[in-house]
Amino acid sequence: MELALLTPLLMLMALFLVQLALTARDQIMVIHSAREAARAVAVSSDSSVARPAALAASRLDPQRLRVRVEDSPGTGNVSVRLDYRSPVRVAPFGVVVDDLVLSGEAVMRSER
Repeated sequence: MELALLTPLLMLMALFLVQLALTARDQIMVIHSAREAARAVAVSSDSSVARPAALAASRLDPQRLRVRVEDSPGTGNVSVRLDYRSPVRVAPFGVVVDDLVLSGEAVMRSER
């Protein structure tokens, strides 16, 4: 195969790998933020501290973040679930694929 025919395919594969790495980074940030939010709720017993704690833990866009807190009084556990709409940042894939919804959940024992 000639290099002129192969080069666009190689560039597309490289762009795909860049988008994959950016999505993996966002997923790690969502999981970390969920853990920090669950920790904040477990310490304070106030579900309103979950969103600020999640946003402080990473550089997630607040407009794309949804936070749900569930308190289980019977078990003493606090569960925080984050849903984040991760944008597709690489141009060729942004036309074809919509935002990806990433989620992370953390459960911690309430300390109060």
